Amino acid sequence: MDKYIKKFIGEILDFKTDEEYIFQNVCGLTFVFRRDITTLNDQITSGEITTVGIIYEENDEFYYAPLHGNDEITDIVKEFVKKEFQ
Repeated sequence: MDKYIKKFIGEILDFKTDEEYIFQNVCGLTFVFRRDITTLNDQITSGEITTVGIIYEENDEFYYAPLHGNDEITDIVKEFVKKEFQ
């Protein structure tokens, strides 16, 4: 039911949520954060930053260790490769 309410409100108001992954190097580890920002009529209504995992290098290979579920691994790897190896 929640998604139907969001859809209804989104049709009336300019309601959108932006999701972005941020990578921060600390002591040889790369921490992965997800930043969610919700706006309503171009005004920030809420924001959230969540630590979702750690990327580390071992034997010249990169590994990802999720801190919560592993449903977003593909998106995180794509963003990391795009930002790290451009």
